[in-house]
Amino acid sequence: MTPKVSLYIPCFNVEEYLAPVIEGVLAQTLPADEILIVDDGSTDRTLEIARRYPVTIVRHDKNRGLAAARNTGLHRSKNELVAALDADCSPDPAWLETLVAALAEPKMAMAGGKLIETVLTSVADRWRQSHMPQDWGEARVVNPKFTFGSNTIARKSAVEEVGWYDERMRTNGEDVDISRRLRVRGYDCVYEPSAIVRHLRHDSVASVMNAYWRWWRSGVKAYANGPRLTSIAATFYRAHFRTSFLQCAGKDFRQRKIDLLPLDVLMLCYMPYLDLRLYLETRAGTRSSQLSSEAKTP
Repeated sequence: MTPKVSLYIPCFNVEEYLAPVIEGVLAQTLPADEILIVDDGSTDRTLEIARRYPVTIVRHDKNRGLAAARNTGLHRSKNELVAALDADCSPDPAWLETLVAALAEPKMAMAGGKLIETVLTSVADRWRQSHMPQDWGEARVVNPKFTFGSNTIARKSAVEEVGWYDERMRTNGEDVDISRRLRVRGYDCVYEPSAIVRHLRHDSVASVMNAYWRWWRSGVKAYANGPRLTSIAATFYRAHFRTSFLQCAGKDFRQRKIDLLPLDVLMLCYMPYLDLRLYLETRAGTRSSQLSSEAKTP
């Protein structure tokens, strides 16, 4: 007997992408038992578009971040199997059926599919495809490094057992963190490349650089409470130059993607700029908290 599956789509200002994503969900060979739209404080036409379809809308009164939207989707789902689809990822018709089959073994707590980039009109889009892939290749992998959050199915009870998504992470790294905690608890995760979604996102140079920095920062524990000037200086050489820049530029040069090399150089400059901006914002926030505390002291 085929199990019933809940499906949620976390949304924040996604009016450009949402309609084809919902239509892709409605065209699945294995229909979802319920479709939840988790609106994370959108200010555009996201809700207006969602209301055109047979979906249940759950709203946050303000933007709380992707991890919080994931938790809301899981909490409000009525079934044990809960699929999640990012609002800019249109699924192939057999996507959900394929992921349900991948989760057949009781020890499997989460399965994820392959994301294919479809918008490659700008150099920023092509840079994203080259250096920010959301897949683990063409072969099925049990316990990959982590399960990309863009398209997944999970056992609700397993996610609850490990403490849900960490909402402190807001918009990046929550998928890496939940994958790690599931494996520590003894569960398996699986990457199934035949479960395909197609990425509708398009980027500007600024948006792809910002996204790359957020990806990088989500894995840097030393920045959990904000960077220090000494850590920024060390990180520039060890991470941004020796690792990110040399890897990206080397790959683009080998593959003759010469048009991407200027963005590799820009990334080398932009990453420490964002580190420094975070440092200044952290210092300003700390100083503001201190002044507020001093003002309240009799």
